[in-house]
Amino acid sequence: MKKRANCAILQQSLIQRNIEAILAQRTRLAAVTAVLLAAAALRIIGLTVLPQGFRDEEIVQLEIAALARSGAIASFYNVGDPNGGREGLFAALHGWLSIPFGKGQLPLRMFAVGCSLLSVALTYTLGKRLFGHFAGLVAALGMALTLYSVIVGRSITREALAIPLIVLATYLIAAAVHLRRHITPQLPQSTTFVMLGVVIVLAAYTHWIGLLLLPLLIAFVVYLRWTRQPISRRVIGYSLFSLLIVLIAAIPYIGATLHAFPNSGLNTLWLNRPETLSEFLSGIWQALGGVGIYGDLLPQHNLPALPLLNPVGFVLWLIGLIKAIRHFHRAPNYALLLLALGFGLLADAWTRGTLNFSHQLLALPAIMVLMGVGAAALVNVLRASLPRATADRLIAFGVSAIAVATFIASNDLLFRVWANRSDVQSVYRARLGYLAAYLDRTYDGLSTSVCTFALDARSAAQNAEHRFAARPDPLLLSWMLHRHDLELRYSNCLNALVLTRGGEVQRYAFAHPSARARLAEPLKAWLSNAANVPVYGLPSGSVLIVNAEQTVADDFGQVILSQVWWSPEGSRTGAEPAQLPLRMGGYLTFEGYRLLPERETYRGGETLNLVTYWRADGELVPDLRLFAHLSRNPDIPPALQNDLLNIESSLLRDRDVFMQIIELPLPLDFPSGDYFLSIGAYSERNGQRLPIYDGEVPRSDRLFLRKIRVE
Repeated sequence: MKKRANCAILQQSLIQRNIEAILAQRTRLAAVTAVLLAAAALRIIGLTVLPQGFRDEEIVQLEIAALARSGAIASFYNVGDPNGGREGLFAALHGWLSIPFGKGQLPLRMFAVGCSLLSVALTYTLGKRLFGHFAGLVAALGMALTLYSVIVGRSITREALAIPLIVLATYLIAAAVHLRRHITPQLPQSTTFVMLGVVIVLAAYTHWIGLLLLPLLIAFVVYLRWTRQPISRRVIGYSLFSLLIVLIAAIPYIGATLHAFPNSGLNTLWLNRPETLSEFLSGIWQALGGVGIYGDLLPQHNLPALPLLNPVGFVLWLIGLIKAIRHFHRAPNYALLLLALGFGLLADAWTRGTLNFSHQLLALPAIMVLMGVGAAALVNVLRASLPRATADRLIAFGVSAIAVATFIASNDLLFRVWANRSDVQSVYRARLGYLAAYLDRTYDGLSTSVCTFALDARSAAQNAEHRFAARPDPLLLSWMLHRHDLELRYSNCLNALVLTRGGEVQRYAFAHPSARARLAEPLKAWLSNAANVPVYGLPSGSVLIVNAEQTVADDFGQVILSQVWWSPEGSRTGAEPAQLPLRMGGYLTFEGYRLLPERETYRGGETLNLVTYWRADGELVPDLRLFAHLSRNPDIPPALQNDLLNIESSLLRDRDVFMQIIELPLPLDFPSGDYFLSIGAYSERNGQRLPIYDGEVPRSDRLFLRKIRVE
């Protein structure tokens, strides 16, 4: 009976232990799931409106992605950055993955969101392997809620892919030598070393920081041999095998570096080197202080001057760092983190300039796991000081409270503080982003004409606030918009303005805050009957509802009486008046013109403003240009000319109307006399002039306007 009772008690004890183990496992799963859900919430909520627009680095990556989709695959891409080129792996993957999802803020950012959530999961896996579940959970919390990590997870940048690759490489280094809390002397597995070599190469193809994984691996293997860790003798050979994998997979990388060194990651490292020893030492101090004292000043990926970790996280990190230093010589799990931290912070110290969290990518997982180590050390102190049940309840409450408070703080910093800063809105071109968001959600059937100073690549470089990665607004807006059914037209509204369907009711939007105030006087009449439309994020007057049909009809009715000739006065055939409107090239109609100022004679130093009126009769060529010539004799080259078209002609459709002001500045020493004024149109691609039709017969390739006299 006694034996049966003992067996029953033992069986009941085993059942109780199994139940406790299952409950503990489910609790851990629930905790990790909660962390991932919190990370997903911070990265997905409002993804279409924050960041509102694209910053320079995102524009560069989107252009590389377009090249990759077209088949232009390369290790490095020249993006016009004086600090070097860009690695191509992130953009290539992004370009291919975005094919089924299309354009727009949401689909273009989802790849970065996925990479960021993967980095949170991998950080937990790394921390759990080296120091246990609790340390891994706190490390994952740090990666999930740190503002820099959150912003990177919402950005189309290579850092989004580099972080999970670096965490995975660190994990594989530990797995390759069977390192958990301690090293177990088992035979190494070739698969792990192959995966490690491949991940190192992928990281290098993603970001130049990935190059530092190679010396990290070598340094850790040297440490293992130096401290006589119980590793298999084959580890050295397998490590060399891993390096061979790196060498083989990096052949295109090496070839590209030799062929185009200015675009390579090594050149980026060299260009950003510190100029003096004091600058390097100052960089080390900044890198260390950036964890919890100083802050990255760049608004594109951080709230300026905000440290990487909050005060609680920084204290935990310091505790973990002190513990790691104390156990460095005999505990490889601590040594691996310290080596990764050292190489990562040295990378930031090496690059000149202010603190930049994007140069600390290699240190980021080590920082998070060390924070988990510090938290685990405090837990051990509590459990040693208090009854186990009391300590566990206190720990659960404390971790939950800190996690919730950190989540709330990160949410506030991201959606209220960071999102509303003027410098953030500037670097992300938020004005264009707000306009895209408004157009996406407005279903009223109206077409939209957009006034932009960045109409093409040339004007974007001249007028845009962003010198690096200055791109035309039509291109940027096409990336930002999710809808493909919008009727859009573009003009610069400084000397050109386009309206759809003869001026019927439509929308007119200004992509630049000063555009409306800088409208040329002849253009203002077409917007005189406009009504303001309030748009979130944009100042009043940025979007208008315009009904200019009557105004356009009145203007065309007046200028259609302008005098034009097929051939100039004084030619051998005599003057031959033409009748407006006249068709050019089969799809463009010249309605008439005004010459301002309206005088008979002009003087050197004045500017002639030739206001021309046009109507589209079909789809136009994308490279259409207009010309105006001033010549003493129509048979010789012009004395003065101007070739331009300040609208996006490829988007013009039937019945669209536009006004183009062609300026002809007369030099002070311009010779006096009578001059012929002529206009026409041509294709910029091949220089071919558009024929001008007399009825259905092409008669000429230029049209002569009134004569002018210069005194």
